[in-house]
This record gives sequence, structure tokens and C-alpha cells, in this order.
Amino acid sequence: MIKSTIAYSVILMLASSFFTKTFSQTQKTLFVKSTYPTPVITKDHPDVLKSENKAGFETGQIVKIDGTYHMFINEMFNRPHKDMRIAYWTSLDAIHWQRQSTIVESIPERSPFNPRSEVWVTAVEFNKQENAWNIFYVSYRAGDKEKGEVLDFDYAGRIWRAKSVVPGEKGIAGPYADMDIVLQPDENSQPWEGQQAVAAFNPYKVGNTWYAFYDGHTHIPKGDWPLGMATATALNGPWKRMPLGHNPIPISPIFNENLQVTELKKGRYLAVFDSMGDQEIGYSLSSDGISWTSEKRLKIQAGDHLWAEDGDHATRTPLGAIEEEDGTLTVLYTAMYKKNGQTFYGLGKCTLDWK
Repeated sequence: MIKSTIAYSVILMLASSFFTKTFSQTQKTLFVKSTYPTPVITKDHPDVLKSENKAGFETGQIVKIDGTYHMFINEMFNRPHKDMRIAYWTSLDAIHWQRQSTIVESIPERSPFNPRSEVWVTAVEFNKQENAWNIFYVSYRAGDKEKGEVLDFDYAGRIWRAKSVVPGEKGIAGPYADMDIVLQPDENSQPWEGQQAVAAFNPYKVGNTWYAFYDGHTHIPKGDWPLGMATATALNGPWKRMPLGHNPIPISPIFNENLQVTELKKGRYLAVFDSMGDQEIGYSLSSDGISWTSEKRLKIQAGDHLWAEDGDHATRTPLGAIEEEDGTLTVLYTAMYKKNGQTFYGLGKCTLDWK
């Protein structure tokens, strides 16, 4: 068994090296075609005020169906990155948004004994086998000082799957019912995952097989933010981690969070994700959905269209890339800005195109 695992890992590494070398020589590259000059959702948006969202937005995914954009996104209704709920918004142009409902509430009071004090939505997919929409979200517990953990850090991430109650594609608006936990710390956890994993989860399909990227991080001693992959034959699982040698994935050298995958119309795959740099996001490409190129970064704000703060983690998370009819890509993302001394994480928009 050990020999076969090692052989499989060697084959994966050789294939990945060959793929990266050849694919990178032929791939197109992305550039920022246009940037919306301000946040499309600000702290003064009527629905932000009505829902009493004090800190803004972080993580989520957008899908487009019959001309309508559907957004599942985290609202940091009080303290940034601590008081969380999952909300559902819609738009006809990706600029003017309306809040429709709250999908999942967290359980207040962060503690080592509350595994749902935060809920972070990371994916929405239609499950043909169930004829229902699935959303995937992460829940954490706080650190336990009695065990030498850091109270304010996230521990033991669990990936929840919830299913739309109304069948068919029209059920995307919900409500959603929790079904199961598809990935969590267990005897199959890998050493690189650290204390935070399992963090983030975004399924995508290649042929008849499902894959999903997931994150990890070690708090003590402080480590990088590596990335792994899991696989399943059905969207609702069971999900299994891909073996060491394939995991962790060498897309980004230091930091990669909340990676979102788009299957492009010409058969390739595009991943966009939270990376490093002032007003930057990262992306990676794949021809088969399994082997991925090293990250490239895009500066999505500049000049008189620059509104986000400087810093590696001020511009946050792209909510996926929507491939439009003309081949351009619509990207919505979260970013921090300050107004009248107050900090808010707004929603930005840009359009990407291919060189």
C-alpha cells in the first residue's frame, strides 16, 4: 500500500511538472479590461443599512442564471470576521444589487465550545442528482486556552453542505436545510493542514468526477496558507482527500484563500483567489482541472479607480469569475475601505479579458 501511494505521488509530480512547463508556454494571460470606480455595494447601500450590516462582506460565490446574478455572501454584521451570517443577493447587471434574505445564521458568542460562532459560505452548486442547489460553508470554533490554543483564532474547520428545500433550479433562493459535514479534521487529515483546516471548499466538476480545493493553516508555530484538493464521484460525497504528493498544491508560495474555479467554455479551467499585494487578486489556469499553473496576480484597482486600502489583505476575496457571452469575465470581490474614519468591507467589480 505504501509503495503504491509513493508511486502514485511520483507520477503526479512528474505529470504536474510536465503540464506546468508545456501549458505555461501556450496559455493566454488575463488582463484587467475595466474597473468599476467605486464599490458597487457600500456601507450606505439601503439594504446594508436595513439589515444592520456594520462591517461589510467577506467570502462567497456568484452564479449567473438566465441573465440574473445570484450572490451568496458573508455579512460581517458586527465585528469584522467574527460576527457572521450568510446572505443572498441578486442583480441584473452585477452593479445594482438587492438583498433578498438571510440564508444561514451563526450562533453568537465565540468560544472553544461553540462550533458555529462563524459561518463562511464558499460555494454554491446545482446538484443534478438531488435536483437541488447545494451551498457549502465553513464553521469554526475558537481556540481553547486550556489546550494552549489562541482564543481569537479559528480552529477545527468543518465543511457543511446545505440543500435547497424547493426542488429544481428555481430553488436557488432557498430556504436551505443542513444535510451533512462533507470534510473535517479526522484520521485522514494531512500534516500540512494545521489547526485551522478544513478551511474553504469550492467544488467543480471534471468529466464525471468532482474536485474541490480546500485550505489549511498552522497557527502555532505560524505557518503559510497551503492548499489541497479533495475528490468525490457525487457532489454530496463522500469526499476524500487526494494523497500526499499531490497535496499540498504548489499554486501559491505563501498565501492562498477561498479559491473559486470556473470551467471555461473552451474547456480550460480558471481559478481566482485571495492572494497578496496592494489591490491584487491571484489566478491560476488548468487544462484538465487537476494540474494547475503557478499563480499570477492582477492589480484590479489603479489610478482614479482606486478605492481600497493598501496592504496584502485589504483587497480580499474574489467571488468567482463569470464568463460572459463575449468571452470577458465578470469578477466581484470584497475589499476594505475607510470613510469618515470608519472601516467597511465593500463589494467591488472588475472585468477581465484575455491577451
